[in-house]
Amino acid sequence: MVDQKLTSAWSPSLKKTIKDCERWWQSNMVEQDERARHMTALRTELDAPGILRTAATTIPMIGNSYAMEACVAAASGAVDTFPTAFHRAVEFRALEFRSKVGRSLPHEHQPVLPFWSSMMAIGPALLSQWGLAAICANALVAVAEKDQRVRPAKQFRMGWGYGSNDAFLIRLLADAFEIESNYEAANPLPPEYSDLLTVWSSGEAEEFQGAMRAAAEFHISRSRPMTSKVTYEFDHNFDAIFPAELLVVQALRRRQGLPEFAADHLLVDTPWALIRDLEGLSAHPLVLETETRFRRDFPDFR
Repeated sequence: MVDQKLTSAWSPSLKKTIKDCERWWQSNMVEQDERARHMTALRTELDAPGILRTAATTIPMIGNSYAMEACVAAASGAVDTFPTAFHRAVEFRALEFRSKVGRSLPHEHQPVLPFWSSMMAIGPALLSQWGLAAICANALVAVAEKDQRVRPAKQFRMGWGYGSNDAFLIRLLADAFEIESNYEAANPLPPEYSDLLTVWSSGEAEEFQGAMRAAAEFHISRSRPMTSKVTYEFDHNFDAIFPAELLVVQALRRRQGLPEFAADHLLVDTPWALIRDLEGLSAHPLVLETETRFRRDFPDFR
């Protein structure tokens, strides 16, 4: 089923990104079914004796396949396949984030990458899965505080302390979930994020929409493939098409019973219209089984 109204409602800035998603889907799923291969790998890893050891690519590639499916389905207006794809993308991406956090927090090494990890962590909030959203929010704050503690100042300043989407989300979630934190970014927030933090819970439509429009334009400016010299926050196509750091503002406003203002920007309003009323979906059996094993094998898994 294709909704032509939705097909034409996306921000013009996403035209190339959507085409990239369609090419990826054709090459990696239609022609090769990469998801089936990685699902089989996860099944094999779960069946192996001893502590669960998942390959570095297994869970990320499953999550990415669902994320790309969600992008393609959303852009084409395929509303029959979009809900499941989006749910699965969120849960596998959140599982990837939580698994890295659970295995790294007790140790000085830091495998949890800045920029992209925050976008994985806030997925459950977009679906109003508030119990899991709180777990991920606390884990995100803990990771950033650990990095601030163990990294040399220069490395922290270029990573978790950079002062972009990580810092914005940590301050937003700490406020929304009442999390005490001593995290301080090494660099100032971009003014677009700073202004949005000031008015995100505003009851005034005009000031809220002004801040959201500016933040959406900032998101677009940072939605580019990374280079050898520059890391962009929204390098992943899923993060470019679904600006989760802005969509979560809408979700949190709804949670707090605030007026549901449109952002007045297609980058936010179109995906929010797709996800705001998605019905709940039972967790994927492999996610549940993997969570059980992580809890057994890694005491710090959250």
